[in-house]
Amino acid sequence: MIRDRRATIAWLSVIALGWAALAAIDPRLPHGAAALAARPWLVWQVTPIIVIPMALATVWYVRGERRGARETSGRHFLFAAALLLLFLVLQSPIEGFSDQFLTVHQVEHMTLDTIAPMLLLLAAPQAALLRGMPEWLRHRIVPRIMGHGVLHRTFAAISQPVPASFLFVGISDFWMIPSIHDASLRDPLVHELWHVTLFVSGLIFFFRLLDPRPAPLGAPLLTRMLMCWFAEMNAILFGFYLSFKSAVLYHAYGRMAPFWHVSALSDERFGGLTMWIPGSMMIALAAMVALYRAASYEDRAAGRLALAAAALPPRGRVFLAERQRANRAVAFGLTGFVGFVLIVAVIAAILYDRTFSRERHLGAATTATATALNSEATHVRREAPARRELSP
Repeated sequence: MIRDRRATIAWLSVIALGWAALAAIDPRLPHGAAALAARPWLVWQVTPIIVIPMALATVWYVRGERRGARETSGRHFLFAAALLLLFLVLQSPIEGFSDQFLTVHQVEHMTLDTIAPMLLLLAAPQAALLRGMPEWLRHRIVPRIMGHGVLHRTFAAISQPVPASFLFVGISDFWMIPSIHDASLRDPLVHELWHVTLFVSGLIFFFRLLDPRPAPLGAPLLTRMLMCWFAEMNAILFGFYLSFKSAVLYHAYGRMAPFWHVSALSDERFGGLTMWIPGSMMIALAAMVALYRAASYEDRAAGRLALAAAALPPRGRVFLAERQRANRAVAFGLTGFVGFVLIVAVIAAILYDRTFSRERHLGAATTATATALNSEATHVRREAPARRELSP
């Protein structure tokens, strides 16, 4: 008991000292558009509420990996890559540029809600983190949180495929509403809430999508593909709209125009392309990982059934024929999925182009008519005095 208290006091003391040190250092670091324009590589941050949880997660993961079964090097790499990307987009000059350009902001948010959650769920660091936690935290706090009835039921409800998909897409689209988007850029607390909700929704979405358990414990493969289709169509259509629109939507960005010479409209179009192409590619990559996991599970299940029947696993032509049929079905499914996405994107592009072309032509015709009328009225006003002078 005394040892646990000493360990608790030691952990809390280290956290408090680290928090105070980071809070004292951060205001002295260069910030703002002027520093970004002069020496952008020096504009780093050390926000305690971000850096300390990352440091604790790293320490607990290393301790847990040493205490228990050694994980593969691939999982170590995925966990380290996820933490490194989170640190870079939240504490490096990327965070400073994200307040100036929508394009950089889209890269940051794609990392927060897609890339980092996907890497973390593939790394599966839960067991190592629990083993590395202090005894008092692992045995007293975590069970109370995880075993809480309301929290458990809430997570079980929102982590189902349909709620998880709508949460993932809805939160992303909610923060892209122009008035809310601009307001969040002006308020640091709301901006941090934006980041937290994106990251949490990404974790819930990829928890269900990349769940290694097959049905019925996990979601069926078709359901996972539909989740990917829903998220990808949202990224494609929203990104397409931002890429080809003709008016500026977001006015809260600094954009550092004197330094980078990037117009607001061009910045938003590049931001739309970032959401459209790299964003949809990340969702497609997650779909491929889910397919690979499903195929690997089927191979292992077939091997176990063969061994249980006291027979060798299928070899040679029989095995190849079975796998070819399964792979052919998966290939046709992927081809149909990609073809459907492309067809919908092309139809949306044609409708969008026709609609806005008609509006542009109508606007140009109206402007030309107004200009002609104004010119005629001006000409009449100029000729009127001359006619009065010539009249007897």
